[in-house]
Amino acid sequence: MDLVVLGHVAIDHIIFPNKREIILPGGAAAAVATSAALSGAKVGLVTKVGKDFPKEWLESLKKILDIRGVQILEGKTMHIYMIYHEDGSVDAPVEMGVAERMGETPIPTEYLNSKIFHISPIPPEEQLKAMKRLGGKKISVDFNPTYMEDYKTKRDLMKEIVSKAEIVFPNEREAMTITGENDIKKAAEKLHEWGAKIVVITRGEKGVLLYDGSSFKKFKALPIEKIVDPTGAGDAFAGGFLAYYAKGKGLEECIAQGLLRAREVLKKKGSWSI
Repeated sequence: MDLVVLGHVAIDHIIFPNKREIILPGGAAAAVATSAALSGAKVGLVTKVGKDFPKEWLESLKKILDIRGVQILEGKTMHIYMIYHEDGSVDAPVEMGVAERMGETPIPTEYLNSKIFHISPIPPEEQLKAMKRLGGKKISVDFNPTYMEDYKTKRDLMKEIVSKAEIVFPNEREAMTITGENDIKKAAEKLHEWGAKIVVITRGEKGVLLYDGSSFKKFKALPIEKIVDPTGAGDAFAGGFLAYYAKGKGLEECIAQGLLRAREVLKKKGSWSI
């Protein structure tokens, strides 16, 4: 494997103010994995889903990546509900289903020689569990606003997670919350100081900030005529970046591929790149 991705795969429910509902495949791990696979990487996925997970979605994944690490368990898949209200507010309740204790999910022996392992956003304690199991491997890690309170209050835990990562992919807000810094460059420097070799901060339409310990580089987001759905753009970016990184490409090439994959997922509904 070039890349193994561990984390959530979900069933997403988009519910509009008029009660109309769209059901889409979701979950950050699958969003990263599909993007990386379309970038030419050989990818393995490690996750847990329930018996309710649509077989056709599993077949779609199987066509482009290795799903030996996908456990199908009794019970329900993780369901995420994005409920949009008339006033513009959004509720996002989550039913965890079988997705508890994701950091303990078995990793197939065939995956253990992967060039890099990516731990998608799961509770920080679970991220650390997975990272400890992969001691000595190259690891990248991502974050999510769902766990913002943990990022704010569990600094020692976050410091330990960052110390075990080769690459971190926070967005601007996450980087500053995790480090307690109010300046984006200072946040990047602190994450590097804590142990991350490469800090990649995604900034939405403002693009990406890269810090490798010696210099800062800014990259603009690629132009796009119309954004259909912003869900999963950061994950698609990470997938493209990691696919090229696993193949030994330079950091600027990795960023370029990440930005390309992010733009492509913005043009479609849902977070998966397929």
